[in-house]
Amino acid sequence: MSVISRTGRSGAASPPERTLTDASVKVAAGWIAQFARTLKTCRLYDAMNPTVIRFRDELSQAAYAMIRELGTVTYRFESDDVTVDGVSVHPARSRDDNLAYPFHRDGVRGITINGGVTSREIDAFVDCVLAVTGQNLDGDDLVTLLWEAHLTHMDVDYVPAQGDVGAGAPTPEEGAGALMPWPAANDAQKQPEEAPAQAPEGGTGKGRSEDWTLGDLTVEVEASFVELDAMAGHEIDRFRAEYAAEHRVSPVTAAVAIAQACVKADPTIDDRREIARFLPRVLRTALSSGAWAEAREALRMLRALGVREWSEETFRQELQQPVTVARVVEQLDKQGEAGAAEWLALADDLGDAGIDWMTLVLSESQQRDVRLGVAEALTDRCRDNPERLASWLTDGRWYVVRNIVHILGWIGGAQVAGLLQVALRHPDSRVREEVVVALGNVELKIARPLLIRAVDGAESKLFCQVLARLSAARDAATARWLFAFLQQERFEQRPPEERRAIYAALASVGGDEIVPELEAELVRQNWFDRSQEIHRHNVARILARIATPRACEALRTAAESKRPPVRQAAQSALDWMKGT
Repeated sequence: MSVISRTGRSGAASPPERTLTDASVKVAAGWIAQFARTLKTCRLYDAMNPTVIRFRDELSQAAYAMIRELGTVTYRFESDDVTVDGVSVHPARSRDDNLAYPFHRDGVRGITINGGVTSREIDAFVDCVLAVTGQNLDGDDLVTLLWEAHLTHMDVDYVPAQGDVGAGAPTPEEGAGALMPWPAANDAQKQPEEAPAQAPEGGTGKGRSEDWTLGDLTVEVEASFVELDAMAGHEIDRFRAEYAAEHRVSPVTAAVAIAQACVKADPTIDDRREIARFLPRVLRTALSSGAWAEAREALRMLRALGVREWSEETFRQELQQPVTVARVVEQLDKQGEAGAAEWLALADDLGDAGIDWMTLVLSESQQRDVRLGVAEALTDRCRDNPERLASWLTDGRWYVVRNIVHILGWIGGAQVAGLLQVALRHPDSRVREEVVVALGNVELKIARPLLIRAVDGAESKLFCQVLARLSAARDAATARWLFAFLQQERFEQRPPEERRAIYAALASVGGDEIVPELEAELVRQNWFDRSQEIHRHNVARILARIATPRACEALRTAAESKRPPVRQAAQSALDWMKGT
């Protein structure tokens, strides 16, 4: 690799100037545009990504084709443009999209691609530019990186730093110098050592500072060194403590703090747009890492900026995506109840969208404490408007519907009856069981029709739960509905727990309106039917539990019956009443 020094040039004659045709400029412009696209692709993806590999290969092939057609191509770099033979081929579109800037900033004024350039050199050239334009900048500048890359078939025209080339050499006229070979390790051995520049006593002079003589200041220097050496231990400890404290702050917290400072610095409209493009990345990172307080602050700043570069509606849709919900649930389950409180505050800031977000998290969380906190928060948010949860009652996941029914039960009141009626038609029995439990917080007069409807096709467990809920108050219509079970032909084939539930519910809800039917059932004739005698005793016990004067009179009348089974059943019930 060779360089053209702008402070001193070699004595060899430079090659004659060459003017490219318009067609040639188009070829050179096409390659530099492809080079810019390759840089952007390399910043977006990992180095081993197939897209990156393909772009690098295509860039090398394009360089071969350009060299075959044009021979040698020289690109000149200004502060905001790349030119070929004085023709602009890649002007800067914005402050961020300025390919020429990193070259011009580091003193590179021109790059010449010669014949024989290899794909290794093209890749190394790309890597050098990436190193000085990415997020994690290296310590070296672009000129140093190009030198270390050993690009044999590429030349660099650069502005050297002060002192890189000896000031004693005469400066030739512009264009008179030839390419100066890049310094090599063996070159230093061939050149004779130069005597260090002497400075006047007292340490002043125009030479390098490390060549100055100290004169009479040696004692003061040694004393200063002793002082520094004595303070070193304390200062090292202080530095390490500050370093550790600085690195204990998460990148998300630091980014939010920087954004806050920028917002408070009276930014221009362009600055506000730049901040609005930056903060969504901070917000997403905060959500992925469980930094809920930082996410709230980032959301607040985005709303305050009020620019079109950020859409809150799009952000709300992203929150409900499965991948986002999974990451949030993972962090919440790790943090437990303490982290859930901060997250719920963030969900509150999102308004109605936060309700859907909380419901999704509730359905996926595996920690009981987290689920309990989210369910309680949903109850508070939807207490005045439970219809906000209606859409989730048709969800295909039974456990999601059960969670919503559980929350509706906590809300209670007549306002949730219609929603529970929808859930009562759910095919999963576990959801219907939760509906019966939730109806316990609804006024019985309103819940009774739903409970009666829940009996149809119910399993024994649900059947008994419904009857237990119906037993809370006396009701003539419910008593007649229950008495109809006693008259069914298949009543004796019902499971024992269902028969017991019917007897108990009828005794709790029945009154004088059902006494005549029970009295007729008590004295009904049954020849050679042992199970009927058990049924007769249960009917007598129902009359005893109703315990109205009319029911007691029916028992006393039956106790005087000439039929021993009827008399025994009635007398047993009367004895039970005396004992209670």
